[in-house]
Amino acid sequence: MYVKLINPATHGQAAYNNSGSSAQTLNYLKQETGKDGQEAAFFNSEEDGLSAAELMADIDSNVKGLRAEDAKFYSLVLSPSEAELAHIDNDGEKLKDYTRKVMEQYAQNFQLKDGKQLGSEDIVWGATVHQERSYRGTDPEVAAGNAKVGDQRPGLQTHVHVIVSARDAGQKISLNPAGRRNRFDLMKWQAGAGKQFEKQFGYTAQAHEKLRPKQRDASRDAARAVKIAERVGGINGRVGKEQRLDPARVQQIAEGRQYDKTFYRMLSRVEERSKSGSPIDNAYHLLSTGKERPEPQRSASTVLQAVQQAVRSNTGRDEQTENIAEKKGRRSAELDIEM
Repeated sequence: MYVKLINPATHGQAAYNNSGSSAQTLNYLKQETGKDGQEAAFFNSEEDGLSAAELMADIDSNVKGLRAEDAKFYSLVLSPSEAELAHIDNDGEKLKDYTRKVMEQYAQNFQLKDGKQLGSEDIVWGATVHQERSYRGTDPEVAAGNAKVGDQRPGLQTHVHVIVSARDAGQKISLNPAGRRNRFDLMKWQAGAGKQFEKQFGYTAQAHEKLRPKQRDASRDAARAVKIAERVGGINGRVGKEQRLDPARVQQIAEGRQYDKTFYRMLSRVEERSKSGSPIDNAYHLLSTGKERPEPQRSASTVLQAVQQAVRSNTGRDEQTENIAEKKGRRSAELDIEM
């Protein structure tokens, strides 16, 4: 079982752009279904026979709280091997049932701060079954001259395209399967999808049908260390003494995180902040955890003392009380303190 989260930036198909309406993606999937000589129909956890327009309405209306530049939805592909398809007699209805269970696992895989677990009723998604595949320009068969772009691939090629909203059904939680692993473990979900097929259909997967985690090439660690040291040197050249980083400590963090994407993404953030003149004070924490440590909040008693001092002071009173919401029309000693 091959399970993929499509990255619109690298996939090469403009149809998968997810920064706006889902219309372009759904139209593309509809056209691809038409090539199979079939009428495009979509399904979700509860319904069959959804039209592209109905699914588009569900996805495009579920964006409350998302910024203009945020992803509005994500595209997934569930692609069984020929042997797996033969095992279920290439039955599209069985693939629908399987997809529903995999999307239930997708929802459950999100780790929320309050420990709440999502279910299929908490996500907005739809899917369609495609029977055929065409060769693309990047396929080795095309490069070797044995096939042309657009030619149909031989054998059983049935697969499922899923489009899922980037917000939960209540439009309160952003759901990003490409984000931090402690929020959504993509590989865990992909591996679980393979195991679900085996369990659901009594199938024993072959080695090539199982998820093979990409192994880090340790031989490149020395080169990685040199590049990281260069980047840290650049950061240190732009910040004050207090914000400078110890290259050895940064390297230790990188090794501890096994040079993962989060480390490099956070290192880029530290670089950007150093270039903008607003360096990060807690860079080690950011590089280690992927999160900035929140600044300690002043206690209510400390705030009250500051207010009392401002009231007693004869100089700079207006300037000091402005930040604690003094309301116009009241006497200067009557203050609304925002806690």
